[in-house]
Amino acid sequence: MKTLVFYGSPLENSHTKVLLNAMLEELKGEIKFVDCYRANIAPCKDCKYCFKRQGCSIKDDMQETYAYIKECDAVIIATPMHFGTVSGPMLNVFTRLQSFWSSRHIRQEDAKDKIKEKYGALLVTTGGNWVNMELLMEGTVDFAFDHMETEQIGSVYAKETDNYPVKENEKALKKARYLAKRLNELCG
Repeated sequence: MKTLVFYGSPLENSHTKVLLNAMLEELKGEIKFVDCYRANIAPCKDCKYCFKRQGCSIKDDMQETYAYIKECDAVIIATPMHFGTVSGPMLNVFTRLQSFWSSRHIRQEDAKDKIKEKYGALLVTTGGNWVNMELLMEGTVDFAFDHMETEQIGSVYAKETDNYPVKENEKALKKARYLAKRLNELCG
């Protein structure tokens, strides 16, 4: 099983990393890690290159990520909630998934740029908690998963981390472990 992890926290030892590590402890197979803050990945510049040809005009770390997206079995998105959605650098990475969308919907060349169908999970940490706080996050992540041909099997929201550290949130940690086991079953 091959898993691609998009990590969206600016911190090395964050609440998000604690939640992700709980999941990774149970996950089998090869793991490719994309640290959205540290990777050299620029946002889409809307040049329309991908409307006419496969790939992207921007040559950076995303080229390797594109290749792994095509072959992996699972995708994990792990991010703190910033302004109601994924972190800024993670959103920059997600804008570059436009090349896959263009392949299917503009150029209509599924066979040339085919992405393997896969399963995914979302891990989110947030300092607060309010009604419907997941709506914007779920919408953004749904676009990303769709562009990568990924069916989301579940999500974990570790809320109120300002007062309740993830390492003490056994419910969130347990759900993260469960999602890892489910990915192992579906993709293994």
